[in-house]
Amino acid sequence: MNARIVTGPAPGTTSTTTQTVTGPAPGSDVARPDAEAQNIDKPRGTADFNVAAVFSHHMVLQRHRPVPVFGHGKPGMRFHARLFEAALAASGSLKAFAEADGTIRPDGSWRIELPPQEAGGPYTLELTASNGTQLVFHDVMIGEVWLASGQSNMEFELHSTREAAQAIAQSGDPLLRFYNTPKSGDVGDELFGAERRSTWQACAPDTTGTMSAIAYYFAAKLRRQFGDTVPIGIIDCYIGGTSITCWMDQATIESSDAGRPYWQRYQQALAGHTEQDFHDMTLAWKTKFDHWNAQIEAARAANPNVSWDELNANYGECPWPPPVTPHSQYRPTGAFTAMVARVAPYAVRGVLWYQGEEDAPYSASYAVLLRQMIDLWRRMWRVGGNTEHDVSGYAAYTADLPFIIIQLPQWIDRATDEAHADPLDWPVIRETQWDAARDIPDVTTVCTIDCGEYDNIHPYDKRTVGERTAAMALHMMYGHRDIAAWGPEPVEILLESGPSHAAPGDGAVDGAAVLVRYRHADGLRFDGTVPGTGNTGGLDALSRIAGQSGFELAGEDGVFHDAAADIVYGSKAGGGNRGSGAIRVSCPEISRPTAIRYAWRSWGPAPVHNADGLPAIPFRSDVPQS
Repeated sequence: MNARIVTGPAPGTTSTTTQTVTGPAPGSDVARPDAEAQNIDKPRGTADFNVAAVFSHHMVLQRHRPVPVFGHGKPGMRFHARLFEAALAASGSLKAFAEADGTIRPDGSWRIELPPQEAGGPYTLELTASNGTQLVFHDVMIGEVWLASGQSNMEFELHSTREAAQAIAQSGDPLLRFYNTPKSGDVGDELFGAERRSTWQACAPDTTGTMSAIAYYFAAKLRRQFGDTVPIGIIDCYIGGTSITCWMDQATIESSDAGRPYWQRYQQALAGHTEQDFHDMTLAWKTKFDHWNAQIEAARAANPNVSWDELNANYGECPWPPPVTPHSQYRPTGAFTAMVARVAPYAVRGVLWYQGEEDAPYSASYAVLLRQMIDLWRRMWRVGGNTEHDVSGYAAYTADLPFIIIQLPQWIDRATDEAHADPLDWPVIRETQWDAARDIPDVTTVCTIDCGEYDNIHPYDKRTVGERTAAMALHMMYGHRDIAAWGPEPVEILLESGPSHAAPGDGAVDGAAVLVRYRHADGLRFDGTVPGTGNTGGLDALSRIAGQSGFELAGEDGVFHDAAADIVYGSKAGGGNRGSGAIRVSCPEISRPTAIRYAWRSWGPAPVHNADGLPAIPFRSDVPQS
């Protein structure tokens, strides 16, 4: 099932199901040129000896890491791999600077590893099997490779962003390349055909528009930082509307109380249906979905400023979700089986992960599932050692696969907001994403609380997110400590007895205040209220009244009330936003605070920033009692 998605579900649409209606990103599957007509020149191999689809001309291999090369073929067949400089090949000299031999395993899989290399290129990768089959890949570069994965906001392509025309026009860069992993949830002929046509592409105005916008801005910032010495490669591997369980295997899903209900719901949806039923349901949904998309496309072409409220009123809400079938890309295990398992363990520097919207209704389970998925992927990507034996034995290269998690921004749909019915699921997902960075080695989380859009689950500003993520990678993983990467992060919560500090002009009130001490708080200040309101309204940069500060306090009854907040200090420090600061929070309704939270809403005030313009981390905490 390959629906042509023009707009994706309308932002803010709702559903009678318990699932969040996130769907594909707008424009995520716009019509591509007919792939067969392109006559793509890609070494494909034979049934006796072939290589994984992610290997093609123009690929980027990861520097400073063992480079796995893998595929399938006839058990017992021997083969040889070698990497050599393209310029030397043209001159008739084929001396390899990296090579390895291998044998296809009894199960038909094979894998060898080339030794780590420095950045450079272009090179040629040649694979030769004992039966005479030869696969030759040209214009191969060695540099930094990142896997960009998740659901619709990672899927959101560059051509759909607000700055698309200018960004695409300026995107030409032969050293910035990307590979779009074919989207599928089923391993079969349709996927095999898509894989045969999939290739690495260099960024250019006629190619870059179909790249993940976040991944493009991330990679472009790395390219600017590294200069012409380090190529950058991105593997796009995402599907909008997918739960985290789509990116895990069945054994992992069923191994925990958090995952089993997902699998049980999936099995219940399949029960009693035949293959013909699945075909008919999918066809009926696709017909309805395509018709809705065509109407939306025509309406937006006629009036680019038409609102989603008007579109929903005229054409109805998006027909989402699609029916559950054993072949759907939205089913548990689907994307893992048909995408991740077919890309792994291609050597990458790390993973950019932006996902969680679809799992909001089950936010209490997300903490377990996120950790399980990271552990599963790390096992898939573990490399080193004797590659002719089981993957679990690879131990020579022990570094864990790094993850950079993009924390969910603010969002709420209009109907929920106007009904004052915020379920507070998104704050829980955000907390889980932040806790993962604190608890799991080599996991980092990027705060984007200021990057959302009201009533639009697919915000159009992807530049801020991509470049902020690149700043985090440069700071944390590439040693550029002078690059600011962190917003203010709470490090200590203190109860202050005695008169608390209310908003200016209100005078002191009886009770107690809570002092929140921050790090990364150089130039601590309040800026705007909700996303999109920075430096507007003439609001005080050092003090905010209740309802505008983003802070809430609760007493012994556990009921939270909006609180006033005053910046006590925000000291200066060196580069990389290392300063410290503090905010005093008070509320006249709370005489003795027992709990505090900040930006703990799907959509609401979150004005705390540092001098680098980076937002403070949303949090909730008990207040230690003296």
